Amino acid sequence: MRHLSRFVLPLVLTVTTVGLTLTYGQGKPKADPPKKEEAKKLTVMERKLLHSQRILEGLAMNNFEKVSKAADELLECVKDATWRINDTEEYLTFSKIFQRDIEDIKKAVEKKNIDAASLAYGDMTRTCVKCHKYLRETRIGGAKGPDNTVSGY
Repeated sequence: MRHLSRFVLPLVLTVTTVGLTLTYGQGKPKADPPKKEEAKKLTVMERKLLHSQRILEGLAMNNFEKVSKAADELLECVKDATWRINDTEEYLTFSKIFQRDIEDIKKAVEKKNIDAASLAYGDMTRTCVKCHKYLRETRIGGAKGPDNTVSGY
């Protein structure tokens, strides 16, 4: 009997742990990404982030169609009137570089070159970070938020 309890107790604990994990450990189901109509309700920066994430997802899955579609959507963000928050030379330069980086992603996708597309995505991400750093440091484009940064940047 003692031998049996050495086997049964760990088995019961394992089954209970797995059962609880499957029942309660899943958390909230992952929400579907916003549809195009819903995406229009987002701010231009929220849409930019959404489409940037979709590019990364497409790159990780080697899904060139997803990358191309998300890159097109990013270019639409740049055309949005709310994109251009000021006319400083630095901001306009960042914006042009960002567009060029997206075009580089699109060219790489057309050639089915995942490595070049990934490098261009990295360039695009660095451009975003540099621009947002510039905006925070110069306080251009919005009022200070509760965290003492420019709202949305």
